[in-house]
Amino acid sequence: MDFLTKHEISSSLERTRKLLDSGILWDPTLPPPFYRQSVFIEVLINLKDLLVKSQKLLNQRVDFTDDVIKDEQLKITDVTDLIANFRDAACHNDSFRRKFGSFVSSFNEKRGKVPLGNIGNVRIENKFQDEIAFNMGKNILYLKRHLERAFYEVEKNFKPHLSP
Repeated sequence: MDFLTKHEISSSLERTRKLLDSGILWDPTLPPPFYRQSVFIEVLINLKDLLVKSQKLLNQRVDFTDDVIKDEQLKITDVTDLIANFRDAACHNDSFRRKFGSFVSSFNEKRGKVPLGNIGNVRIENKFQDEIAFNMGKNILYLKRHLERAFYEVEKNFKPHLSP
C-alpha cells in the first residue's frame, strides 16, 4: 500500500472509532435524534469503504453471517454485503434497497427485544434485549453484532499494515 492509501485508511479507522466510541448511537439522550442518523450514515460510509479495501488490498473479507438475513435479490450473503446495502440505501433516498414489496422502510431504530413491525406477512424485529436494530426494507442491521464487530475485525485486518 502506498502512503496515501495508508493515510486514507488510518483516517477512516480513526474517525469511525471516534464516532462509535462517542456513544451517540447507543445513548438516546445524546444528542437530538437527527444527529444520531448523521453519525450512523457516516459510520456506514466509512465502514463500507474499509471493508471493500480490506478485501481488495489485503484479500481479507469480513464475512461473518451471524444474525445476517441472507437476501438473493440484494445479494446479501454476509456482513460486508449487509453493510454495503445499508450504506447504499442510506445515501440514496430512492434506493430499491429501502423497499420490501410495495412498502418503503428506512432508518427505523428499535432498542431492546421489540418488533419493528410487519411488512406483509414478514415480521421485522429486534431479537435481542441488549441491542439496537436498524432496518432498511426487510433487512436488519445490529449496532453491536454487526457494525461494531465488523469495525473491530476490519481494524484488526489493517493494523499490521499501518504500523510504521
